[in-house]
Amino acid sequence: MPIRADNIQAAVTEARTKGTERHIKFDQSFDLAVNFRKKELDISKPENRFNQELVLPNTLYPLPKICAIGDGEFAEKAIAAGAERVVSKEDIPKVGEQKKDRKTLAKSYDYFIAAVDAMPLVGRYLGQALGSRGKMPRPFPPQADLNVIVSQYHRTVRIRMRNTPTFHVKVGHEKMSDREIADNIAAVLNFIESKGFKARISHIMVKTTMGPVVEISA
Repeated sequence: MPIRADNIQAAVTEARTKGTERHIKFDQSFDLAVNFRKKELDISKPENRFNQELVLPNTLYPLPKICAIGDGEFAEKAIAAGAERVVSKEDIPKVGEQKKDRKTLAKSYDYFIAAVDAMPLVGRYLGQALGSRGKMPRPFPPQADLNVIVSQYHRTVRIRMRNTPTFHVKVGHEKMSDREIADNIAAVLNFIESKGFKARISHIMVKTTMGPVVEISA
């Protein structure tokens, strides 16, 4: 039985109310937790573990940080589209040869995009640091519309399940409306359903950064 949209929104509203009862000096995010029944989900099998990017219907805040790797027109278009930093082809070896620098780069940005002609250098010098974090960049040709691509990444989350039958994912921010956050949650639940795992869910919960957990009822 699908979870009703109004139940999702009611849980978001409750989480917002409870999460703002205390005076918090920063804007809080909304996080979704999905727990699966351990006996029904053998996470020792790779096919039962999620590690996938999902584009949500509504933009997240603060915006995910994007680093572009490439030169010339690609670099100019990336900055114009909203990328926070560009690493030139010339600078890739300089960053990659220093362990601390390449780890800092990998940790500082949520997503990476690269020009096609930069990918061999990315693989050689940055592949280990980015690949181990699931952040290897997607390559794009010079004619790619980076405005569309960066906009998608501003709505993208990574759904990742590791050693326990549960995952947590950011779905919103206080400056977003309850409906926008609820729509993002619905997109995550639709993703789970598309994988055939919906019947194995035990609990679905939403909370603000500092607030208590609110369960979403069916």
